[in-house]
Amino acid sequence: MTKNLFKRERLTSYDYLITREQPFSFVSEAFQKTLVNLEFVNVDGNLNVLQFTSSLAGAGKTTFISNIIYLLGQKNKKVVVIDLDLRKPRINRVFNAPNTNGVTDYLAGKINYETLVNYSDKLKVNYIVAGERTLSVVNVLEANKLKELIKKLKSEFDYVLVDSPPVIAVSDALYIAKLVDGVIFVVGQNEAKKTIINEAVSILRQNKVNIIGSVFTQVNVKDSEVLAYTYGYGYRYGYDDLNNKKKTND
Repeated sequence: MTKNLFKRERLTSYDYLITREQPFSFVSEAFQKTLVNLEFVNVDGNLNVLQFTSSLAGAGKTTFISNIIYLLGQKNKKVVVIDLDLRKPRINRVFNAPNTNGVTDYLAGKINYETLVNYSDKLKVNYIVAGERTLSVVNVLEANKLKELIKKLKSEFDYVLVDSPPVIAVSDALYIAKLVDGVIFVVGQNEAKKTIINEAVSILRQNKVNIIGSVFTQVNVKDSEVLAYTYGYGYRYGYDDLNNKKKTND
């Protein structure tokens, strides 16, 4: 029976990063390969602001982002992650930080830029939390001040990674897509049916969203493979260029 230890850890502790705690594990190696592919796609250096979304919640999006930002930081890249999942923020949990003095607070003029952008000595990366909850999410995402913020972050950091809501649940992801250079679509193997994944990708393409690739998470590894590597994690990550392989249309 495949052990779903990674999923259990993800649900209970966002600040546990396998790439940091078990850097030589099979899963960490898969993250490393994903990062190599990401940098290859961005060989021209014009994909600096990247959005991560999925079809539904539970695909492992935030866990994936947190491990990627850690690896980027280890490569001495200047990176910042911003939580634009304003309805269900998670990034603050990665850093064990309160969800205060965030995006909504900055846009409302309650804090300045220096207060907004935080730095983690532990992970060696910058982060921006969502901030105070608001009922006017769409208005926030369409605000010119947010566009200016993303532009400023892009000028100061090598990578700006954006955590965003799923595509099917709300329209937020489409508004966020207008602010970024490219979108990475996260697919949890057991979290969504193929028809739902197809619908989500179709919505993105209909809105002319630049999908630069997909990440497959929570892929079950056979017992023999788990035992062979002796890492005990039933998940691995992969990267696929959707522009070349139209898996969602199979």
